[in-house]
Amino acid sequence: MRPNPAPLRCLQIAVFMFTIAMTHGAEAASPPPAPAAHPPDATLLRAECEYGIALALAGADASAESAFVSLLSHAPGDARALNNLGNTHLLRGDFDVALAFYQQASEADSSDPGILLNGATALMLRGDEEEAQILAAEGVRRAGGVRQAALLLGLKAPETSSDAPKAGDRAYVRKDEVLALLRAAAANVPPDSSKAKPLDAPAASRAKKRPPTWRSAGARGAEGTDVSVVVYWKQ
Repeated sequence: MRPNPAPLRCLQIAVFMFTIAMTHGAEAASPPPAPAAHPPDATLLRAECEYGIALALAGADASAESAFVSLLSHAPGDARALNNLGNTHLLRGDFDVALAFYQQASEADSSDPGILLNGATALMLRGDEEEAQILAAEGVRRAGGVRQAALLLGLKAPETSSDAPKAGDRAYVRKDEVLALLRAAAANVPPDSSKAKPLDAPAASRAKKRPPTWRSAGARGAEGTDVSVVVYWKQ
């Protein structure tokens, strides 16, 4: 007498249905996926950067630093925030901290010559002249020449030398011109520009300074030089 297969088939169906029920129950119990975070608005980030630069040029370095830190929190690794934070420390005389920010900014945007020029200025002020010249020479090459590099830093563009290369020759960089550029930049960034001048300073040095010229990420001409803005502000 053959055994009846019906009970075995019923058992298999029951196990199958139980497995399906457990699977669907686990899916229902799991939380829904979190919505994707929206990327920060580029217009708002730009406005925050411009606000920080305006504060810095107005002499409110602490407020400017807060603005750049806020920008960095909204856009981690932002080259503008890193470069401009380096500037605030450079103008205070914190050269090592400034260099650390410039290094990070350069890693975030390796195509920007202004960041390299800022780093070279910090190295020059720290006393590392040879290293500063090497970095500045690379910044000058990327900028397209000493004249363009000077304009980025807000320095008066030098006269073109008689043995200057033809237009478009970006590889040619004269060591003496690079050194002169660095010395001019360093001479206009005091070790601690946040300190007030002594009361017995010459009257000329206590005179009211000319309103600074704001240079953004593009090369622009500047009328003369001002100690509060002889750095490259990245917009």
